[in-house]
Amino acid sequence: MQFYVKDIMSTDLVTVKENTTIRDLIKTFADKDILGVPVINDEGFVSGVVSSIDILKNESSHSFYHDPFMKNFEMNFLEDAKFFDRTVADIMSRDLYLISPDESIAKMARIMYDKKIHRLLVTEYSKLVGIVSTFDLLKLLASSDEQINV
Repeated sequence: MQFYVKDIMSTDLVTVKENTTIRDLIKTFADKDILGVPVINDEGFVSGVVSSIDILKNESSHSFYHDPFMKNFEMNFLEDAKFFDRTVADIMSRDLYLISPDESIAKMARIMYDKKIHRLLVTEYSKLVGIVSTFDLLKLLASSDEQINV
């Protein structure tokens, strides 16, 4: 049986605005049990994607993680705490990888593998209609083989 992106994509979209704080983004991830979301600009268009990896990459670069016993520890800790008040626009990826709902799962997997990404934005006539992730692909693989007994 041939599967298409539209068969596994999520259409119950969670998005955040560019001016959402990283603190609020983390709350959204926890509340919705997700690891990444599309970012919407003031005009309502997708301007980027942000994931938990983007948070970790940016936050772990702060001085607190490199030398926690340094002389100005308290000052550096306070500076690093400001990271969570920064906006999603500061850390999001602006590289948008798009796919049509009518594309094959094989093409979707190839794009994700080649680009080393975990989610694709599903668009139809330039409108965001869904999102598909590696987790969606894993769900399909786990449910498509009824002979697997776990």
